[in-house]
Amino acid sequence: MALDRALLEWVSRGPSRLVFRTYSWVRPTLSLGRREPYPDEWDERALAREGIDVVRRPTGGNAVLHVEEITFALAASIPGPWNLTPRGFANAAAESLSRALSGCGVPGTRVEEKRSAARGPGTALCFARSAPGEVLAGGFKVAGIASRFGREGAVCHASVPLTGRSRSIARFRSAARGESEALERNARSLGELLGPGPEDGALTGSAPGELEAAIAESLAAEIGQRFGARQVDAGFDSVGIEP
Repeated sequence: MALDRALLEWVSRGPSRLVFRTYSWVRPTLSLGRREPYPDEWDERALAREGIDVVRRPTGGNAVLHVEEITFALAASIPGPWNLTPRGFANAAAESLSRALSGCGVPGTRVEEKRSAARGPGTALCFARSAPGEVLAGGFKVAGIASRFGREGAVCHASVPLTGRSRSIARFRSAARGESEALERNARSLGELLGPGPEDGALTGSAPGELEAAIAESLAAEIGQRFGARQVDAGFDSVGIEP
């Protein structure tokens, strides 16, 4: 998360900078939105017992349990040569993800914004509700997206579960509030939607690692096309950031 904060600072220092990366997690990790309270409403002992790390994102949104998923960060100078507002940038990121998932056999759609949909950060779990700008497939939330906007740049995070393990997050709340049921009603992983068994042109039955690689490749292509950018593999040191 510190690296993604550094990427936001980097793109904000130039008029036409764009950077994209995907990653996974060494161990299950709970990430909190920038303004979410902690440890209020969390069972710290249970988190420690299960070996779950806790980090805070530079972006907003609500709590996510990162496990068996693909995470991506997209940062760009704003307005940049693509002439986007911060919200337009966030929508472009969501639409790129939606198209990438469709290319992998999970037709996705971006949740449209509504005037009455504005809400504060709250304490709800990310995947227990669907907010404008996030991605649905088959009527379920399949990606949680959060953003942070600066004067000259913006960064978007997305969590895309590959299995249903991320929904176990409700176990670590200090009080039962029906969140487990809300997660089951509202969210599904890509692996669950793809289902078992082979199917021509789709990734049904794929292991999480295969899904992750396919989505990362498809997403990189969609972002390159959307922003008119040529993909160049580079390390953090090439932009003056020490990992």
